[in-house]
Amino acid sequence: MKNNNFIGTIPEMLVNMSNLEILNLGFNQLSGQVPSSIFKISSLKAIHLSSNSLLGSLPNDMCQHLPKLEGLYLSWNELSGNIPSSMGKCSNLKNLSLSYNHFMESFQEVLEI
Repeated sequence: MKNNNFIGTIPEMLVNMSNLEILNLGFNQLSGQVPSSIFKISSLKAIHLSSNSLLGSLPNDMCQHLPKLEGLYLSWNELSGNIPSSMGKCSNLKNLSLSYNHFMESFQEVLEI
């Protein structure tokens, strides 16, 4: 569903898609906060939400329910706040894109490198 000029918020009903492996809503005109329910779909391997107008912060426990997550793409949005400390618990994460947002700390601070 990438690059379809979708407008509005991300629907909460996505949480009902319990077998969903790839969520790609990038390059649309989505706004509002990223629903925390997305981070509870344990089957997800990739979340692509780049190049929208998403606001707010990411949930602190975002990686707690994503054991299979390999790719998280959130660049080119209006996300802010702290990068969740639970990011280090995404043990299968291979690709991470958080650029061009308004996060308040560096990723090194989150991982305590």
